[in-house]
Amino acid sequence: MGIKLAKITGVLVSFIAAISGALCNADGAQGQSINKPSVQFFLQVHKGYKGDPETWSWTPTINFRTNGPFSPGASLSVEYSLPGKTWKLDCVPNEAGPSSAWIGVDQCGLNLPDAEAVTYTGPVDFKINMKNELEGKNATLMSGKFKVEKFHEGVVNLPKFANNFVYYVNYDWTLPIAYIFDEWVYNWEYRKPISNTSGLPNLNDSRLRAAFWFKGGTAGSGVPDVVSAKYEAYLYYNGQIVADAVGEMSGCEMLNRPESNQDSPYAYCLRRFSFQKAMLWDKGQVCAPNCDYFPMWKNSGDYEIKVLRNGKLARDAKFSFGSDYKIVDTGIGKQNNMGTLRIVVPAQIIGDTDGQWDRSAYKSDAFFGNPLNGVVWP
Repeated sequence: MGIKLAKITGVLVSFIAAISGALCNADGAQGQSINKPSVQFFLQVHKGYKGDPETWSWTPTINFRTNGPFSPGASLSVEYSLPGKTWKLDCVPNEAGPSSAWIGVDQCGLNLPDAEAVTYTGPVDFKINMKNELEGKNATLMSGKFKVEKFHEGVVNLPKFANNFVYYVNYDWTLPIAYIFDEWVYNWEYRKPISNTSGLPNLNDSRLRAAFWFKGGTAGSGVPDVVSAKYEAYLYYNGQIVADAVGEMSGCEMLNRPESNQDSPYAYCLRRFSFQKAMLWDKGQVCAPNCDYFPMWKNSGDYEIKVLRNGKLARDAKFSFGSDYKIVDTGIGKQNNMGTLRIVVPAQIIGDTDGQWDRSAYKSDAFFGNPLNGVVWP
C-alpha cells in the first residue's frame, strides 16, 4: 500500500516538473509560450460600413493564454494584417492560473470603432507579441493566419439588404483533433481573476477528462444544434464500457459561433466530457478496497472513447494509460510546441452530424497555418 501511495504522489511531482518542459519550451523569449489550443478568434459584426447602414462589416477579437514565467513590465499585443488594412491591439490580461504559471486574455479588441471595420473575406495574418521595455526585449510568441468567411442574413431577394453579411472564422480544421487529460490538469487550467494566483491544485484522486470539437447549427439550420444536441461519451477498456460521460457530465468549454440572429450551420464547440467513474489515481484510497469506480490505475493499457451525438456515432479516439498512473503522451503536443499539458490525439469523424465541412482543412489550416507534425490520422 505504501509503495502505491508513493508512486501516486510521484505522479503529482512529475506533473509539476512537466510544466516547465511542456509549457515553456515553445517559440518565444524568456521561456514564455502560447497555449495554442486556447487561441480563439471571434469576429464582431458592425451594422454599417463607411456610412452605409445596410453594408455590414467586422473587426477581430481574440482570447488566448500565455505560459510564464513573467517579468515585471511585460506586455502583450496582437497584430493583424490583411490587404489594405492592419490592426495593432494592446491586450490586458484578466485571468491567471495557479502560481501565475499562465495568464489569460479575454476578448482583446472588443468594441473597436465602426471606422476600423472591414468587409474583407479570406486569410488574415496575425502575430501575438510580448514586449518588455524594462528588459529591452520584444518577441513574437506565435504567428499564423485564420480564414474569414461570411453568409447572408435576412431576406436575400431584397436589394436593400443585399450586403447584410455575417462574418465568422472557419474552424473546420479543429474537428479531427481531440484532447485527453486528467482532473489535475483541468484544475491547473481553471481560470481565476488575475489577482488570484493561489497555489497548485491539491487532489486526493483524479478522474478522466476528454474534449472533442464539434460543428453544428445554432438551432433550425438543418444540422444538430452544436450546444443543445444530446451528447454521450463512453470509455472502453478491453472491448467493454467501463465509464461514461452523459447528461450534465459534458458541456462546451469553448464556443465559437457567428454573431447572428439567424440560424446557421457555422458554430463550433469544444465539448468537454467528464468521466466521473474513471479514476486515474487514488492517493486518498477512495476506492480501497472496493467501490463502483473503475480504477484505471490498476488497469494500464489501451483505451477508446466513443461519442454519440443525438444517438448517432460521431467520434472515436484511442489512447493508452501507463503503469505509472499517467496517460501515455503521444508526443504531438511537445513536437509541435503547443504549450498545453493535455494529451493531443487524433479523432475519427464518423457520420454526418457535423453537416458540411472541409475534411482536408487540418492539413494546411490546423492551429492557424501551423499544421501538426507526427500525427497518424485515422
